[in-house]
Amino acid sequence: MATTESVMPRPGRVAPKPITGRKTQKPSNAPVLLLTLIGVVLVHALFCVGVSAYAGGPKNVIWSLWGYEAHVIFGEAQFDINMVLSFIPFDVLFGFALAVIVGFMVRLPFFRDRVYHTIVDVKKRLMLQLSASADEVESIIKNDPENNTRLLARREDINIESVQSEIDAINGAQRYLDGKGSWMTGLSMYMKYHFVEEYANKVQGAAYGGAAFLIIVVGIRGLKFIPAQKPSFILFALGVEFTMLTLLAVTLIFTEEEERTDRILKQMVDAVKGGKGKAAVAAYEQEQQLGLTRSDYERIVTERFDLKIQEIIADKDDSALKRIALDLIARG
Repeated sequence: MATTESVMPRPGRVAPKPITGRKTQKPSNAPVLLLTLIGVVLVHALFCVGVSAYAGGPKNVIWSLWGYEAHVIFGEAQFDINMVLSFIPFDVLFGFALAVIVGFMVRLPFFRDRVYHTIVDVKKRLMLQLSASADEVESIIKNDPENNTRLLARREDINIESVQSEIDAINGAQRYLDGKGSWMTGLSMYMKYHFVEEYANKVQGAAYGGAAFLIIVVGIRGLKFIPAQKPSFILFALGVEFTMLTLLAVTLIFTEEEERTDRILKQMVDAVKGGKGKAAVAAYEQEQQLGLTRSDYERIVTERFDLKIQEIIADKDDSALKRIALDLIARG
């Protein structure tokens, strides 16, 4: 028979924590892919109908397979067009745009999840920027803008306009999640505070890449390697560059003006992205608590560096002394 001592936990021993449930899985992107596929088919059908109408009617378009390949007659000119190759960039661009708009309007879980996580990231950003706790940030978000202005007016290290802009974006996105706000507020929140920051450089690079691809294709066409009667590859190159430039334009539309971006916030975001993580946040919070100025911070760093040199000299570490000497010579 088990004794009471074997059943009861021993003194000083921490009882095991209850097992929490698993993290909720991300919503499936299958509805978005389905909407995109439907949009691609609809847009492609519209392009095919448009080609027939522009050519003067169905009598001037001879389909080998409707929607795939056609022999088009424009007056005296005749062209063989591969509809899929010619219009696939346009189909994907407009089809995906249609899926995104419809998805945000009907509040698909996939897009709601993206907006929710963006809200969480911006709240963490405000915690870093204001050196505030989560509860304090929640209180500031719910506070009146005029009260926030009076509350933060004494802080010289922040941009009040930028902070209030982020607060307004959070409130608007939260209303979207609650089913009360416009779908544009949710889209704007995601684009401005996630997509632009994560993919702006990639989109710009893709736009330059598309331009380079178009130049090569046009050059090949100028050398007569692509017949004038078969313009499908030229249309494909134009579609790729059009898609990249459209993405770049949308990215620039949702990009914050540089003068409205808080400098301290950008430094903290760069530090976290650079791998410093919690150490950077802790150093920032310690600096704010101590009320150090930049000159004070530089003085402390210099003093610590001098102490380190003195320790190395006292230990007679020849290799470390050589490294310091070489570093001083390199700096002049």
